[in-house]
Amino acid sequence: MSSGFSPAERDIYAVLDSADSDVPVCAPADRNAARRLKTAHTFHCSTALGGCGTELTFATGDINIPHFRHRAGVRCALMGSGSITDRYTHLAIQNALRDWIIAMPGFTCQLEVSVEDGRTDVLATGPDFEAALEVQRSQLSGTAARDRTSRYRTRAPAVDWLFESTSIDAFKAEMAERGWSLRVWWGWAKQECRIGVSYQSGDETEPEERAIGGALDDWLLTPGGLDSEHLRKAKQAVADRQEALRRRSEDEAAEAAEQAADKRAREAAARRAALAEDLARVRHYEAQLQGYSVGVDNRWPAKWPVLQGTPKQVRWAAGLRAKVVGFLHEELANNWLNAERGYPVAQWLSEQESAKFWIEHLKNVRDVIDLLRVHEYRG
Repeated sequence: MSSGFSPAERDIYAVLDSADSDVPVCAPADRNAARRLKTAHTFHCSTALGGCGTELTFATGDINIPHFRHRAGVRCALMGSGSITDRYTHLAIQNALRDWIIAMPGFTCQLEVSVEDGRTDVLATGPDFEAALEVQRSQLSGTAARDRTSRYRTRAPAVDWLFESTSIDAFKAEMAERGWSLRVWWGWAKQECRIGVSYQSGDETEPEERAIGGALDDWLLTPGGLDSEHLRKAKQAVADRQEALRRRSEDEAAEAAEQAADKRAREAAARRAALAEDLARVRHYEAQLQGYSVGVDNRWPAKWPVLQGTPKQVRWAAGLRAKVVGFLHEELANNWLNAERGYPVAQWLSEQESAKFWIEHLKNVRDVIDLLRVHEYRG
């Protein structure tokens, strides 16, 4: 059986008794409760929330679930709107916060107060201070939230954001910045508003996100904003996590420093061992060079200079010198090379103390012929 109207013409939200009322209601799913409500009130589309203000029909029959609907021919921006739940729930939360605040001795409260080109949802005035509460159920960037907070603080030094969802970017920004963020919950069935706090816990790099909270009466409004045992517990958990991460960072830094020191010590030991090895090789080459004085006459150099250069250059050049001088010594000792030609070369070589010279000019010498060519060219 057709109900006679489309889903776009009915909804479950209204305000009570007048179009400008700020008392929202959600149609009870229970028909008996809905009928009792129907006998006590009239129901209107809220002008404050952008609606048309007309009186709504409250359908409490036996076929469809209880709902409100606009009368035939009425056209309204809220009919079928995807934001209608958010708008009415937002108003319900505002009202709950206002009622809670004005019940505190010495407090007054206003909703939708204009402040610096904006409007704060809830402005509470205490004995000596003002505080603003922002109810956020839709998406909002962290940058926009910070900008609005700065503007609201020109009126109320304490500004707290109450987020309905953890998917809101501004909520994520607060969590990243300070490790905790306030939350708000609303239940239509019990007409109950609760405030809580999400916070980061644990000592791992990736935090564990937890949430605690309670009824509005668990909370206080102070010059610093909202406060409760729930919030203090959350802040302590965040502080404990930060301290644990700090200690871990210090331990990791100390371990890294110890490993770096150990690495430097190993590298220094390796350098000393390499230097000792280089020195031993150089001494071996020098001893080999001194042995070349056998079998030649006094025109052979009596002394070979200590090579100058880096340890690596000296080791390389000492080996080259021992090899090259060995070629020349063998030729002269066996009379294979004319003495008048060979001894000047030996004398020339004995004058070369630069390791770089040996490396640059004599590294490719393979026999005495190559040596003579280098000498003649250099000479």
